[in-house]
Amino acid sequence: MPFITHDAPAQDRPSRGSANMSIVLLGLAADTMIALLKFAAARESGGTALFTEGVHSLLDVLTEVILLYGLASARRPSDRNFQLGYGRSAFFWNLIAAMLILSLGAGFAFREGWRQYVSPDPLGPTTASYVVLLVSFLIDGTFALFTCRKIVRESSEHSLLHYLRKSRDGATLTVLFTSFASLAGIVIAALGMVIATRLSFPAADGAASLVIALMMAATALLLANESRSLIIGASASPEIENQILGLAGSVPEVANANGTISVRTGPDRLLVSISIAFRPECTTEDIERAVVRIEEQVKHGCPQVALLLIKPQSVETYRSVRSRRGW
Repeated sequence: MPFITHDAPAQDRPSRGSANMSIVLLGLAADTMIALLKFAAARESGGTALFTEGVHSLLDVLTEVILLYGLASARRPSDRNFQLGYGRSAFFWNLIAAMLILSLGAGFAFREGWRQYVSPDPLGPTTASYVVLLVSFLIDGTFALFTCRKIVRESSEHSLLHYLRKSRDGATLTVLFTSFASLAGIVIAALGMVIATRLSFPAADGAASLVIALMMAATALLLANESRSLIIGASASPEIENQILGLAGSVPEVANANGTISVRTGPDRLLVSISIAFRPECTTEDIERAVVRIEEQVKHGCPQVALLLIKPQSVETYRSVRSRRGW
């Protein structure tokens, strides 16, 4: 029969929620300022791509508001109806944010871009627009650089690429990806304006808006797929599972830490079931004490583990179960 360790109180669990919120709040402030600047410049020049970029930044603001709500709701303590807590609500709101970008952002950008491409209107004065795009690029670039440096400092591998491949932090990924998309959108809008004015080809402004629409759609689909995997119940990364096995295996009474089954119950919370082969000479009392030590070792070494289930199981039985399972 498995030994079930008790979940740590919410206030005692290490959490990166405050770090996530600080990144989202900074993104919210930056995107609000950028959206206002873009709309003001688009009104003067009449540039479709620039107006589309203003809508892009406005949607980033709405996205960040949704992410903040999701992070706040995920921190609610567990209760009788949701005994593993409300952590997965953050995944749901991340999905809603992605769908908002896809449906409203990409849809609006495509509609406006197509209208300008088919029936192009000449652009007005563009000097202020270029200044606004430059200022927006600097603000977005500074924020993206700050976020990347923060991620690298907090990543166990101190590698941005490793974080992007392995992270399940949907809120930070959403803010970071939308920031990169915004930087790319600014460059595309500027190129469209240059071609439209210098070559007297205003349809290029519409074409730039169409490219921005496709880029927003690709970003939204990427984020939606990540949220989908988390809502379904994505497991911990192999690195974390191996770390847990190593921590459990360091307890003297453990003959072998066979394997784990894990599922994410929140942005920084894991439920882990671990199969343990105890030494044959261990008594029931020895195993009970070992279970307490395993829990202490694992939760100290891997704070993401909020709930740990320990199943005493021989190596042979575990291998038989695993072979039937197929993975």
